[in-house]
Amino acid sequence: METEKQTLIERYATTIKAVAVAILTLMLLIPLAMIQSLIRERQNTRQGAVQEITSKWGGEQTVTGPCLVIPYEETRVEDKKEITVNKNLLVLPELLDAKISTRVEKRKRGIYDTSVYGTDIVLSGQFDGSVIARQNVQLSQVKWGEVRMIIGLSDLKGIKDNVLLQSNGQTIIFDPGIPVENLATGSGFVAGTTSSRDHMNSSYELFSVGLNAKMDFLKPDSALQETFPFTVSLKLNGSQGLYIVPTGKTTTVAIRSDWATPSFDGEFLPRTRDIDKTGFSAEWRVLDLNRSFGQVIRSDDGNTINQMASSRFGVRFIQAVDQYQQNMRSVKYGILIVLLTFVAVFFIELLQKRPVNPFQYVLVGLALVLFYTLLLSMSELLGFNFAYLTAAVMTTLLIMLHMGSILKSRKNGFLVGTLLAFLYLFIFILIQMESYALIVGSLGLFAILAVIMYYSKKVKF
Repeated sequence: METEKQTLIERYATTIKAVAVAILTLMLLIPLAMIQSLIRERQNTRQGAVQEITSKWGGEQTVTGPCLVIPYEETRVEDKKEITVNKNLLVLPELLDAKISTRVEKRKRGIYDTSVYGTDIVLSGQFDGSVIARQNVQLSQVKWGEVRMIIGLSDLKGIKDNVLLQSNGQTIIFDPGIPVENLATGSGFVAGTTSSRDHMNSSYELFSVGLNAKMDFLKPDSALQETFPFTVSLKLNGSQGLYIVPTGKTTTVAIRSDWATPSFDGEFLPRTRDIDKTGFSAEWRVLDLNRSFGQVIRSDDGNTINQMASSRFGVRFIQAVDQYQQNMRSVKYGILIVLLTFVAVFFIELLQKRPVNPFQYVLVGLALVLFYTLLLSMSELLGFNFAYLTAAVMTTLLIMLHMGSILKSRKNGFLVGTLLAFLYLFIFILIQMESYALIVGSLGLFAILAVIMYYSKKVKF
């Protein structure tokens, strides 16, 4: 009976070994999943460091305006009584021209860094007071002493110098805050992207914070008919992104920067752009016909101001490479590398008749999994490409030498190492590709499967 048992086990030894290798491969999904969790944890740690830097320097900036706020009184009859209601009109400029120059630099917190910028912005253009008369507002209704020019900003901590308004030969210094009654703040939504985890799902507001300047020089007898120019100078610090809201009936924006990897974002793309190793320049031209709001808005009209918020455009100063995203993509291919390496060792074992202890499969599997922790830790310091090369060489040499010793053949060890090097190169190419990754990966796997099918004919299960 014992002889029959042994004969039965020996008869199906290859099948039992294949099942054991398959089970071990599936078990290695557990540490691979743990590594994915570790990548997300490190990514969140980096995001926390970035937020700490930007909270002190200045966050993403959205510039809205300048806009004129025209306060007026409206008389209503309710329950046979006359009631005076205070209201505001938001008058947008006829022309808005923005000249923007930015200088980007990196700030570090521990091993993490983020891009921050300093920018000089000159906003110039003109207002047409005659548009107010089309809103059925009389001179006597307007509170001329409370007329203000306002500018919405995202983060006042980023202001580096006094903000000056020049108009009609006068220079006025802006004050902080937007003291306008019943002004809808307006909100927009930023959808996260896969290319950069810095660009998280978030919302922004136009007039939650900002600046204001009293327009004392406006005279009641001519304000509704005249066109007057303005120039506003801003010096700002910010990070990650810089946006402009196209408030002008004709809005032109020109941005120049020393950042070589910009991401143009928002509702409108630049009409012209020039990008090289020294930086970029871009120009936009947006007409009122391109947007869904007019030149005069009631300050409590939240829907229209939300439409203003959704019309912003600009540029994000993103890192050219996101090592965490690339680490995550590489781990997703981890089970493929483990499986193909085990298959290669299994075939060599059977064809060369050199048995390999299951414990050695475990050691090889652990070495393959350890590759991803090496890759993650080194990519934070060295960048993804160099870290991938270093971790791949270390892992390949370790497994090649180990398998050469176990199989008692340098040739077989070199064969395993060559296969592993090819797999790492193949996965690296897939990670670098985006549009063609699926087709190249599918063709590569098809070719690998064909090779496995060819050699499997020689194996008796």
